[in-house]
Amino acid sequence: MTLSKYKVGDLIIDAASIKVLMILESPHSNEYVHGHPAAGESALELAQLLKSQGYLHSFDNQFPVGCNIKTLNYKPLGIVNCSHLPMNPTFYPCTLSNDNLAQVNHLVDIKQGLSQSNLQKIAPNLSESEVFKDFTKRLTQVLEQAASDIIIVPCGDTAIGFIDVFKSSYKQPLKVLDGLPHPTEPDWHAKINSIS
Repeated sequence: MTLSKYKVGDLIIDAASIKVLMILESPHSNEYVHGHPAAGESALELAQLLKSQGYLHSFDNQFPVGCNIKTLNYKPLGIVNCSHLPMNPTFYPCTLSNDNLAQVNHLVDIKQGLSQSNLQKIAPNLSESEVFKDFTKRLTQVLEQAASDIIIVPCGDTAIGFIDVFKSSYKQPLKVLDGLPHPTEPDWHAKINSIS
């Protein structure tokens, strides 16, 4: 058995209509249940925060961002996860085969390496990993289908690391909003409020 049954795809309603593309880390249990990214508690807090700041007027702040995008068929906002597979080992059952466990441990190593801000050290290995190659393919497809420039918003160390490595090989200029913490980080509200 492979880990593919735990994959959760990206949330892109219409790539040609995207204005803002959020880059998140990976799915977890809520995303697995819902079948799309940004369906958990931090995504609910994000929806409430963005709505309170005067954005996303049509969103229901009782539902996570991903659920709003899906339910409303909201085209201007998309979500791409760095990994389609969860990068948190507690997501997986304890009965994984040795091969699957090795793959999960590889994802965990990437996440931990990036969370320790070791980008210079991990970048060469990251760019050669299958998870990064898959991310590059998916993100490139969205960027090539976009009708206009997209603002890319990486959230958290993992997403920032993936985007930094992606930028070094992508041949076109990118509009990236740098340095946002993951929505579960304590300084998330302060960082969002500091954006002018």
